[in-house]
Amino acid sequence: MSYFIVNEVVNGIPLSLVSHTSLFSKRKLDTGTRILLENLTIPEKGKVADVGCGYGPIGIYIALKNNNLKIYMLDINPIAVKTAKYNVERYNLNNIITVLKSDVLDNLPEKVNAIFSNPPLSKGVDFLEKLAEQSNEKLEDGYIELVVYKGENNVIKIFGKYFSNIQIIKNQKGYSIIMIRR
Repeated sequence: MSYFIVNEVVNGIPLSLVSHTSLFSKRKLDTGTRILLENLTIPEKGKVADVGCGYGPIGIYIALKNNNLKIYMLDINPIAVKTAKYNVERYNLNNIITVLKSDVLDNLPEKVNAIFSNPPLSKGVDFLEKLAEQSNEKLEDGYIELVVYKGENNVIKIFGKYFSNIQIIKNQKGYSIIMIRR
């Protein structure tokens, strides 16, 4: 396996994650994910989903910040799923995090209180459309927090079909963090 070690510190939390050559941002935490993590609104309790988890920086960071949550990390890419599972095991977080192969939220087994994502904009608006529609079904009583690069108008338009409370909570370096509530 060709892999890299991604060593980062976010808000005082050290992350040391194994990545794979075929995964997004394989050598370092990408700017969008870093901005999302630095500004993340983490619930005190409940269930959350990290959609398009890649090698796992968002879900693992959330678990390290609050181990009272049940976390699902979802990705369609089998290499991402395998690498994320490996990172979860390295941190001994198997009792908190479940990693699943899933096209967006297809295989999420229950409703959640929060959904987090740095959506793969390379997939175009199709991913956002599916995430918005499925979030409407899978979000219990909570929020969705996304980071996008210069794509906030698409997010507002697409999620606006299902959710009435959408706000941009941060703009930084061309990235927007968008909070979507029922």
